[in-house]
Amino acid sequence: MNGGRVLVTGAYGLIGHQAVLALRAAGFEAAPTDILTERPVDTTFAASPLAISGVEPLSQFLKAHRIEAIVHAAGVSGPMLGRDRPHVVLSTNAGGALDLYEAARRASVRRIVLLSSAAAYGETAETPIDERTPLGATDAYGVSKICSERIARAYASHGVDTVVLRPCWVYGPRRRTTCVIKTMIADALCGQPTRFPYGAGFPRQFVHVVDVAEAVVAAVTTSKGVQSAFNLADGRRYHLDEVAQLVSERLPAAQIEMASGPDPDDVICGPMDISAAEAALAWRPGIDLPTGIDQMIVALSRQV
Repeated sequence: MNGGRVLVTGAYGLIGHQAVLALRAAGFEAAPTDILTERPVDTTFAASPLAISGVEPLSQFLKAHRIEAIVHAAGVSGPMLGRDRPHVVLSTNAGGALDLYEAARRASVRRIVLLSSAAAYGETAETPIDERTPLGATDAYGVSKICSERIARAYASHGVDTVVLRPCWVYGPRRRTTCVIKTMIADALCGQPTRFPYGAGFPRQFVHVVDVAEAVVAAVTTSKGVQSAFNLADGRRYHLDEVAQLVSERLPAAQIEMASGPDPDDVICGPMDISAAEAALAWRPGIDLPTGIDQMIVALSRQV
């Protein structure tokens, strides 16, 4: 697909917003939508109100706006949300995907880029992860992503192609959910100490939202990666105390204390192999973590 009208769900969110910008820069007519009816102050465009629920209204919207492809970034956006409300997480993510795929089938939309997550793999300890690694999540968020991927597979035989993207921990200045990087930087810029009751020695992989958006554009256009899933990461794992050190080197006023132990909102995910995305999508991460931290410091400094 080269050019054309692309619907972006969850366009006010971290990934959705950047995907709209990247698609437009690549020459696509992006149609941003979001469940929010009021435009957040940190967005650069207005999105059409659209709830990802109900096959008929979704189908009508897709037909009326002559949508040719969909980037599905809406939904509950992390394991830290809805921990005590599994039905909400599953009905929102898996139920929304089901309605969207049926609506796409009825409206003859031929390509969906599905934003899944590395959380679908679940706890893997130190075992390296490629796309053949079984999806073993047991929490509601990870299972909701597995369900969405299975729905995508079922609709492949009904004329709806899918490219699945599985990013690891996505970060960027607009992230609103819990983010250790943003917390450390924001506290340091405000002269406040940061204290985490976990994190030292806990490994995590990151990927900048700009790189995720570039993968989205590649997934919309590819002819090689259809009906496949792709890991997205920046190529290196860091312990969270190493991340704290990177922040402290750049902001000497930072006062970061971190106890040992795992993040209660995360699991240990082994090193992620991103070679499949390079081979099929011609995608490589362009922003490593030190550079991403530099950029976040600049962006967040403007908000202080």
